[in-house]
Amino acid sequence: MGVLYLLSAGSCARKAGPRIVVEKNSEIVGRLPIRSIDGVVVGRNAQISTQTIFELIELHVPIFYIDGYGKIVGHFVNEKLSTTRLFRQLEIFRDPDRQLALSREIIAEKISNQRDLLKRYEKTVDAEKLELATKKLKQTVAKLSSFETLDELRGAEGLTSKIYFATFSELLDQNRWKWKERSQHPARDPVNALLNYGYAFLEREVRIAVALSGMDARIGFFHSNNGRKDSLIFDLMELFRQPVIDRFVLSLLNKKMIQPENFSSTPEECRLNEDGRIIFCTRYEEYMAKIYREYGDKNSRDLIVERVKKFSACLNR
Repeated sequence: MGVLYLLSAGSCARKAGPRIVVEKNSEIVGRLPIRSIDGVVVGRNAQISTQTIFELIELHVPIFYIDGYGKIVGHFVNEKLSTTRLFRQLEIFRDPDRQLALSREIIAEKISNQRDLLKRYEKTVDAEKLELATKKLKQTVAKLSSFETLDELRGAEGLTSKIYFATFSELLDQNRWKWKERSQHPARDPVNALLNYGYAFLEREVRIAVALSGMDARIGFFHSNNGRKDSLIFDLMELFRQPVIDRFVLSLLNKKMIQPENFSSTPEECRLNEDGRIIFCTRYEEYMAKIYREYGDKNSRDLIVERVKKFSACLNR
């Protein structure tokens, strides 16, 4: 079971009986049983036949269309929306105290995750910078209960992210990978390009988990509900940025699984090239399937699904 990626120019997938035939430039590169596929990711320059789309939808297999940065531009996901859960989300959203309490839990967990990741490197990195950062992060978590508005909470989240990312150069081979600061859109260097690409993949994982939980992706609590994005998705992504994506990106870089030549750079931006995207997707699926003892002998994908279900259940408190 796994995810089928159709990202290369000239790649396409078509249905042939109970299988999907994958081609590139009209040459067959693989045949997969349809029922062995957990999801499909399609790039801008790839194609998937209508018959294949119908079959996948009928089997409730999610299909995502992404751009060259990994960002989702459209999707087919079998949502199991619960009216009861929708009303509960709206009820909490209209209650400022409850909304603040849920947001506080999310941000407290995110900051703790930032601290935990940095502490993983304390034995291998000789840097007072790490120790100081983890101390500041711990102090901020202790202060969250005193915040009375979402704006205060958002300010704390922004500050801790700056503290956290200010340490990133200490976690990398600085002769190989240069890091100045977090840059999102556009990414200015390979490390930021990988983080952006990884967070786009995380959005896909969280969307699937939210769909399975019966929650409405549009109604979040921490991020603004302005109609331009599905706020709940971005709320819940905060729980997994460090333990899933940052951990993976640092592993890719420090174990030299990806190289500087796997990126394309201009004065304006840096992004993965086609070879880099192939490496990323291959390693990502291996990583997401790996069992971790600290996750209760679960893999990262299962961790996301179970944590989102737990969040969904807490709405009924």
